[in-house]
Amino acid sequence: MRILIVSKCPTHKPTAGNRRIILNQVELLRQLGCEVFFLYVEELPLRSARKPDFEEDKRSTSSYWLDHFFLFKVPVIQKLWFNVLLRIRRYLCSNVEGCDDKYPPGLARYVNKLDSEYRFDACIVNYYYLSKLLTGISIPCKAVFTHDYFAYKNLVVGEDIMHITAHSEALAMQRADCIFAVQEEERDYYRLISPNSRVYTVFSAYEYHPQPVVGNHNILFLSGDNQFNINGIRSFVNDVLPSIRKRFNDACLVVGGSICKLIGDYSGREDIKLLGYVDDPSAFYAEGDVAINPVYQGTGIKIKTFEAVSYDKVTLVHPHSSRGIYKPDNAPILICHSCEEWVSALEDIWNGTGRIVSMKLADESYISSLNSFVESEYRRFMEDAAEMSSKRTDVK
Repeated sequence: MRILIVSKCPTHKPTAGNRRIILNQVELLRQLGCEVFFLYVEELPLRSARKPDFEEDKRSTSSYWLDHFFLFKVPVIQKLWFNVLLRIRRYLCSNVEGCDDKYPPGLARYVNKLDSEYRFDACIVNYYYLSKLLTGISIPCKAVFTHDYFAYKNLVVGEDIMHITAHSEALAMQRADCIFAVQEEERDYYRLISPNSRVYTVFSAYEYHPQPVVGNHNILFLSGDNQFNINGIRSFVNDVLPSIRKRFNDACLVVGGSICKLIGDYSGREDIKLLGYVDDPSAFYAEGDVAINPVYQGTGIKIKTFEAVSYDKVTLVHPHSSRGIYKPDNAPILICHSCEEWVSALEDIWNGTGRIVSMKLADESYISSLNSFVESEYRRFMEDAAEMSSKRTDVK
């Protein structure tokens, strides 16, 4: 089966959660025997400061995909219009976007040209804002990988951010034969607003990485530079870390990832170590036994929670960062509602190694169960996509 993935975000370097999720999907589809292609919808950044990273990401993505990489360049004039429209929506429409505001004209024509040569069985677009593509292509199975839901997101996160209405999101989803949801409550939502679509709860698959007990008092946080992540770690540093240090005076918060560029004011502190970009997550997680996800805002999949478990860590999370995860009642995580609970959990963990060893056993079992479930959902998708592809009527 040939599958075309279409995305405005590159896959490399996989420093952001959405990039890692796309790569996880790609790897699983390949394991199941699919030939996967990637179409990068490139929007040239208007801010010159971002150009070096932008060009490097494009080169890295192209190098990864080789001859399965395609590039659609959005004209500069179109990018300018996107920015004008964004300002109109922000100041005249109370931050409410239309579902097609970011869709580049000409994309469907380009995809149909590719399809005439490669005969794809399925097309998966990332995010609702590319869903218009599905209305203009001849590929039999049309799917949206949602990543998140965006209707009234301003109310969900408690901030005045750009969002869409449920009506707009329903319009986008109803264009798709298949919808990939990343948690169960979002699955139910998409089934409600797009009743004729087939919805799969795919979370994200993770490779389990067993690691030995380290025995130190490091607290690990690996993260991208999303604003919700920044808010979460700053809250932890301000409200929780001082109390932890009173109980364990050698406790150290070790932070890795692109978030370090935006919390540089912590550099040089005795209780915080900023490692910057992390090439090897295994080496980062080998720095300690405990990982945290203190993020208290946002929607979508809780990547940092799953990832910490997959790297064999004792994982402590804010209640928000346990919401919507796979089998929450069986998840090997410790939910901390207050500063006192963060400290108490660490006392339990760091009082010998017995608790750490038992949590590691639970980590392995949980990731195995998660991966089996995710694989079954993708197999179900492939069966549905094969059925749709078999009914293709256009001829080459």
